Amino acid sequence: MQRLIKWIIGLSLLFGLSALGNWIVAALDLKVPGSVIGMVLLLLLLMTKLIRVEWIEDSAGFLTKHLAFFFIPIAVGLMSYSDLLKAEGVPLFAALIISLFVGLIVTALISGRRGEAS
Repeated sequence: MQRLIKWIIGLSLLFGLSALGNWIVAALDLKVPGSVIGMVLLLLLLMTKLIRVEWIEDSAGFLTKHLAFFFIPIAVGLMSYSDLLKAEGVPLFAALIISLFVGLIVTALISGRRGEAS
């Protein structure tokens, strides 16, 4: 029973911070997703130890474990854009692959420089 209460509290904190992030975006008319603001708030609260990792780790672990289920609505939504994907799919795929490799190369270069510095 105690674990269930801890899980519900953790989930409430995560959803509450996400909702707060959405509210901040709407109130300030920001061009950033509210969930990103919510994650930044979570990071700040964890760094300042106002929220302990133990409070959210079970809920976050559950959500991470079942992350694939959250992509199903996105995949279904993409089906409504099949004409656009047929027309622009190759350039979109090329941009995704190029950005993937640029990210990998930049990460490797930064990691290599950090390794040389230490």
